[in-house]
Amino acid sequence: MLQASSWPTAILHLDANAFFASVMQAVQPKLKGQPVVVGAERGIATAISYEAKAYGIKRGMLMAQIKKRCPKIVILPGDYELFSLFSQKMFVILRQYSPVVEEYSVDEGFIDVAGLRRPLHCSYIQMAQKIQTQINQELGLPVSVGISLSKSLAKLASGFKKPLGITLVSGPQLESFLSQIPIIDVWGLGPASSSYLAKFGIKTAQQFASLPESVFNKQSRLKLNKSHWEIWQELRGQVVYQINPHAKNHYQSISKTRTFRPPSGKEQIVWAELLHNVEAAFEKARKYGYYVKKILIFLKTQEFRYLSTEICFLQKEQYPLLLRKTIKAAFLKIFNSRLVYRATGIVLTELSETNQEQIGLFTDLPTIQTNKAQALYRVLQNNQKIDFGTSLYLPHKTSEPHFHLPMLEI
Repeated sequence: MLQASSWPTAILHLDANAFFASVMQAVQPKLKGQPVVVGAERGIATAISYEAKAYGIKRGMLMAQIKKRCPKIVILPGDYELFSLFSQKMFVILRQYSPVVEEYSVDEGFIDVAGLRRPLHCSYIQMAQKIQTQINQELGLPVSVGISLSKSLAKLASGFKKPLGITLVSGPQLESFLSQIPIIDVWGLGPASSSYLAKFGIKTAQQFASLPESVFNKQSRLKLNKSHWEIWQELRGQVVYQINPHAKNHYQSISKTRTFRPPSGKEQIVWAELLHNVEAAFEKARKYGYYVKKILIFLKTQEFRYLSTEICFLQKEQYPLLLRKTIKAAFLKIFNSRLVYRATGIVLTELSETNQEQIGLFTDLPTIQTNKAQALYRVLQNNQKIDFGTSLYLPHKTSEPHFHLPMLEI
């Protein structure tokens, strides 16, 4: 028996099912029940509705492949501002049940619900049902809920039944539940560790959790590390990973997009609109201390066609002023003066909290340029926008002061 006590702790994990696609279905009710794929701006599927999954569509598939597999598929661009708004509203609902809530990602979170059965006048299963129903009624989103003794167990429980699943795993139920979980599904292990453990006959979460503590000694032939030790404890119902109720400050990507009016086919105007998003995205990246290695820029035509390209920089950067020539060259590859555009956007990826690269020759010049850009942005960071001089072409007026840099060399 891994854990005899039923509920020494109680952690709830909520997972919004097919979140991006579900948000688009929520704001466009006519899409309910239809196969929907999000990711038109990238040319690949970034989110898939359950109706689309039934056709065998998976994340990362090219749009051309998706259309062949499902001709009636509805392909939509990602509206990241809308996704963020729905996420915020979802977490507002969760905080109505407990003050200890961790926003683990845009579409999932952990809640400490221990000791709340009496104040809320409901059992844990009733609590899960209330949360699920409220989010579905107020936001139109399907969510799955898992409740167990640790974060790892709660996350496994929420993924056990999808969509709209509810799974509770108490102490006495651990062995039976974990025996149904393939080792690769355990949070934090991944394909490499799972493949390695399988060589020793460990193929389920229950087999891993039942290992004796002695296997974590340095002399053990399994050669397990600290992360394995922590996961092992979590699966046995011991809390190692604490719930962090502080505001989320970690991102895997940062996106900015904006529709502008009137639509335009003029290069200067579309370029100006794109650079507005570029600066806004990089400003957010700097706020959280990120350096950027890769970006995707896209243009949306009046006919809702998306043109996009990815750019991988030679070194990680924080200041788009240093990247303006590279970004402009990429922009010109996808811009067509015969088309009319209504929106531009950017996605920052491969974010890291350090700019350390392998040291090579001729590194002094980039360092000098970076230092100059850093000083310039620092001076202008309060109520100023650096826009390469492009706001001179914007068709709309703004009350924000801008610092124009059409001819600046640094």
